[in-house]
Amino acid sequence: MMLLSKQAFDTATRYIKKNADPINEAWYSYNFEEMPADDFMDVLAKYQYDNGGFGGLVYEYEYNGAMLHDTEHAFRYIFYLKEKLSADHPVIQKMMKYVLDRYIPGLGCWGELLEPEVNNFAHVPWWSYSGNETTNIENENERIKEYSANGQASFAAFVAMYSELVPQELYNDIIKYPIEKILRYYDEKSSLFRQSRTDKSHADEIAVPYNMKCFQHFVACLKDKPLAEKLSGILCQHPTDCMQLDYAKWEDGYEELPCDIVQTPDSVIYPAVKDLVDESLSYLIRQQKDDGAWHLTWHFGEGDAFRKLEQEYEMHLTMLILAELNRFERIKR
Repeated sequence: MMLLSKQAFDTATRYIKKNADPINEAWYSYNFEEMPADDFMDVLAKYQYDNGGFGGLVYEYEYNGAMLHDTEHAFRYIFYLKEKLSADHPVIQKMMKYVLDRYIPGLGCWGELLEPEVNNFAHVPWWSYSGNETTNIENENERIKEYSANGQASFAAFVAMYSELVPQELYNDIIKYPIEKILRYYDEKSSLFRQSRTDKSHADEIAVPYNMKCFQHFVACLKDKPLAEKLSGILCQHPTDCMQLDYAKWEDGYEELPCDIVQTPDSVIYPAVKDLVDESLSYLIRQQKDDGAWHLTWHFGEGDAFRKLEQEYEMHLTMLILAELNRFERIKR
């Protein structure tokens, strides 16, 4: 099993120390310098607005106002903490109010994850505000069919993680949609298997990488363990459909390796794809550049504004990879 060498880790550390913003610097300190979780949360809180939403945590657009998409990224930090924060933590309390206030029962989800202002600044084309469609879908079966896990299932995961903060009826409504989506459209035993498509760039739901990322969070946070085990088994039926197994294609454009989909050994689908994930981690280690960073093999767009975003994204990407290698114990210490 290939490990990131001490020299390579030290080089990556220098790159992070030189280029990181406060949140990535704190994430490094939490993962590698024994920063207490409460101290990390103090830094994360600086990105939280008074309404409970977060901004400035996504490096694919310039706008830094409070948004659902940035708030989902805040949840990722919370999800990967080694210990669960108390529901009394002020960041959690404010964040939950923001999440619940923006839930749309008539859609079974949160709708548009961006704010209109994103379009006024440099942004990658795949993160553009397209108009917040809030027209209710009257038929529940249609709501389930149209449910996209992309981002949405991570909010459901946050709700499940801190269910004590959520009224029971609302909690049941929120978790119903990701549960039923998996049962109906991901289970090969279901008559509806593969009959849902919410992303036009993919043939069906199962092939969308970010869906699987978010569903892993959701299932891991469910307190109903028998149900979580059942859903995990379904997600393990076709786990490679959303993974790029041809590394050459990863080098040519935006693709997701097995280790991009499974980012922790605690993942509910890791046992089903362990060899593929471990192999791709070794490949990823070999892709580190001489400056210690992992760089994009493609571009956000043309011009100085996009290059600045790319540099910020590469800094963040390098930090995320270091943290993941650490979770898999793939760094020589």
